[in-house]
Amino acid sequence: MFSALLSQFRLLDILDIVLVSIAIYYALVWLRSSRAGQLLKGFAVLIGIFIISKLADLYTIEWLIGQLTPMLATLLIVVFQPELRHGLEKLGGNFFAPAAKQTADLNIISQIVKAAEFLAKRKIGALIVIERNIGLGEFMETGIALQAEINADLIVSLFHKKALIHDGALIIRNKKIGAVSCMLPLTENKNLGSLGTRHRAAIGLSEVSDALIIVVSEETGYISIAENGQLTRKLNLQAVQTYLLKVYQGELTALQRNLKKLFGKKPPAK
Repeated sequence: MFSALLSQFRLLDILDIVLVSIAIYYALVWLRSSRAGQLLKGFAVLIGIFIISKLADLYTIEWLIGQLTPMLATLLIVVFQPELRHGLEKLGGNFFAPAAKQTADLNIISQIVKAAEFLAKRKIGALIVIERNIGLGEFMETGIALQAEINADLIVSLFHKKALIHDGALIIRNKKIGAVSCMLPLTENKNLGSLGTRHRAAIGLSEVSDALIIVVSEETGYISIAENGQLTRKLNLQAVQTYLLKVYQGELTALQRNLKKLFGKKPPAK
């Protein structure tokens, strides 16, 4: 039976599966990082109820859900129109403007490194978080929404000791300063010696997400980076830049790594 199925399998079927997988992957990434992601649990419950009603012949519930589904689909399109537009714009930008994207990324890296240098020299404590694939919405909600362009002077002013919002973390989402004064989870690791709250918060967030967190020590002025539960300390500016290049330009997504294995060559950078 298995050999019979293989004999009917065409190259177009492989292409079909790959394209659908790509579409599902990007849809899930978008859902996880947007407001729409919060509705996934609700829809899962609704689908579960529908399946149970089918199996148990609960005709009234089945009919009710069937009537509500078209209205919910229309409501979703209306409510999440800004997110849908942003997603399409981002998709178009990834395919048709790689040169402009690369220039923008280099400018962002330059601004972050410049801000880290200024803060480190003056021993101004800072916590800069760069969101990647795992959404940080729950932590952004603890702070103040901003949605500002990434600028070194702005970053420095936000962490200045006289600023009312200098405590907490600054979170970068979609290449913008998304929120400031955010609270992060502290690591439960007991073997960190005399590390302060900022470093423990950076490690804590890196344990529960794939974010890259830059820490500037208020006591020493040293720059550290937390990633995947590990803290790398006393970094120079060149090392910080290398980390940021990995985030914005050099790192393959999980999908790209799978495509590389499948086709044997490096896919286009995201």
